[in-house]
Amino acid sequence: MPEQVDMALALLDGLDDKPVAEHVEVFDAVHRSLQDALATLDEA
Repeated sequence: MPEQVDMALALLDGLDDKPVAEHVEVFDAVHRSLQDALATLDEA
């Protein structure tokens, strides 16, 4: 699980270099990744 969180947070790398219009897409991807990581807790 920690590696899933690390991978989700890695999506934020370079966000400063992206146009603000693309930030929502990145935040959505991070949110989905973190939700998936939380969902795996129920399976353990």
